[in-house]
Amino acid sequence: MKTVEHPLAVAYLEAVAREAAALAPERRDELLADLTEHIAVAFAEQPADNEAEVKAVLDRLGDPRTIVATAREGETIALPVSKWHSLAPLILLPVAGLLGAVVSLVLGGIATVAGVVLLWAAPNWNRRDKIIGTAASLPVPVTLVGIAFTAATTGLLEPVLLTLVAPSVLVPAAASVYLFRAGRRMSS
Repeated sequence: MKTVEHPLAVAYLEAVAREAAALAPERRDELLADLTEHIAVAFAEQPADNEAEVKAVLDRLGDPRTIVATAREGETIALPVSKWHSLAPLILLPVAGLLGAVVSLVLGGIATVAGVVLLWAAPNWNRRDKIIGTAASLPVPVTLVGIAFTAATTGLLEPVLLTLVAPSVLVPAAASVYLFRAGRRMSS
């Protein structure tokens, strides 16, 4: 085991560790432990008395980049997800209908699209939950079209507004509560 502490072997293992930074911590530790063991076995079988012999042993193991690329095959790399990325769809979906009715139809439409896109991009939910969240956002564009149609044809927006806005806020709000709970279940 003393030869594993050779400066060239240590530098080699450090190079592998740098290349493997994107791997999951367990996988990276397993890879480094396996390489350390291979180096120790190789030095035990054929003692390396000088730098040329140590380099020959390390060259037989392979290039650190190639080793890590082989270890990456079949492994998905989990990118860090910010808390905002997880909360944004939960906020945007119910607020979109309100924005469309009170502020601007275009702004409500943009908020709906952004909420659905962020919902599908977030890893917090499975496919079923994402479909439920998307379906729950459907009252928003229907409401926005209804508001535009009512305003254009009758001009009497106030009596109809509450009837149209309520489902476009309440249904996505209920879906947001559902998604919040589903996301907490998946993370625990």
